[in-house]
Amino acid sequence: MKIWRSYGSEHSMDLVLVGTFESAALAATAQERMEALRILAEAEWSDDHWQRPDERMPRQIINELAKLSLYDMGRHDVDIYALDHTVTRDDAVITVKTEESDIQGFLKVLLNVGARVEIFSRHRWNEDRTPKIDAEA
Repeated sequence: MKIWRSYGSEHSMDLVLVGTFESAALAATAQERMEALRILAEAEWSDDHWQRPDERMPRQIINELAKLSLYDMGRHDVDIYALDHTVTRDDAVITVKTEESDIQGFLKVLLNVGARVEIFSRHRWNEDRTPKIDAEA
């Protein structure tokens, strides 16, 4: 049996992103775009870490990003949607939960649709945005 021994803080953030929109319709648009990106990321996942120049941004991803009017997103921004995360919507508020520290792809969608964004770690903050009493300084 092989035991994995490495340090990787990128999978321990326990982040929450809260995007507040002017309307429920805008929040629904952001949620729809995030779902489309999740489907795209799972279909176009690259396991070679973009070592080949022709794999950096396949035509399929470019075309789909153009359909979603997400022109400032790169390959890595899309791939983050294939990793474990949850997206929920409550009226005009989108909540994204992830263990990843790389959240640029989520931020780009939220900001492109017009959200005011709050980000916090559940290691130090409760879901109701109050500080955890037992959190270490």
